[in-house]
Amino acid sequence: MKLLDFAHRWTMILLLFIGLTTPLSASHANSQIVVFDAPATDSGAESGLAKTAADAFQSRLNQMNFIVLDPVILSRKAGITGTSRAEVLNHLPAIRSHYGDVLIIFLQSRLHLPANRNAYLQSDATVISSATASQVVSSHIDGDGFLLPRNCDADCAQILGTRAARQIAETLAMRIGKLISNPSGAMANGGDPIKKVQIDLVNFNQAQRTQFIDLMVNEFPGFLKIVNMQQAGPRTRFDYFSEAPNIKLQKWIVISLREIGVNPEAGADVLIKPGTIQIMLTATGTGRGSTGNPFKYN
Repeated sequence: MKLLDFAHRWTMILLLFIGLTTPLSASHANSQIVVFDAPATDSGAESGLAKTAADAFQSRLNQMNFIVLDPVILSRKAGITGTSRAEVLNHLPAIRSHYGDVLIIFLQSRLHLPANRNAYLQSDATVISSATASQVVSSHIDGDGFLLPRNCDADCAQILGTRAARQIAETLAMRIGKLISNPSGAMANGGDPIKKVQIDLVNFNQAQRTQFIDLMVNEFPGFLKIVNMQQAGPRTRFDYFSEAPNIKLQKWIVISLREIGVNPEAGADVLIKPGTIQIMLTATGTGRGSTGNPFKYN
């Protein structure tokens, strides 16, 4: 009996220890990311610093428990022959078929050399979802300047700018990672809090569902991303991230229902609660209850 007590006590301690040591970022540990860095054309220094920034950017995201895919291997499997945004986006179906949902990050780092020789790096990152082909988040950072001595050639500029390139890339990666994983209190670029709303679409046919989600993604101001899309019977459920308050979403939902040919007063029930929105299409002119047996119960 004492042996069983002892084993049970140590099992509970071990489970508690495992719980305490689980990374806080485990909620997005399965997010797949691939980074395409735009090639620099101005100088060898810019090209070298852009490569340094891209490596630091990917390394930081990997440390944040994202699954960082190799862009060379992904490109080969998906048939992508360049790194331009248009070329990559044209192969989204191939990316999805090989990898499922992937967050595609387009990273660009530029070296600015003003006349006063106080050089600085600027980095931009834009995240596109392969599932919706829409922008999830974007951000940019202007790095601190570093003074280049006169007669500083490309190799000299690359050496002096390496630390700045790593620093700006890691800062940008942490910002992008937080926006993607949306921890409590995360802020979008405009400083507005990001809100997560669970959306339920009920009784939408395929055309209505596709058109309605397209409006929510491409026309609703403040949209950030859609994740965890599930479908069961007549119900489609997903998590919608936005800067917009619920009262605005309610107004835009009514407008969008009319856009897809649904009368929001007679053909839909919109139920809004904190953190959830359910939109149920109803048959116009019919009751909500079952048909029953009108011949017997008339």
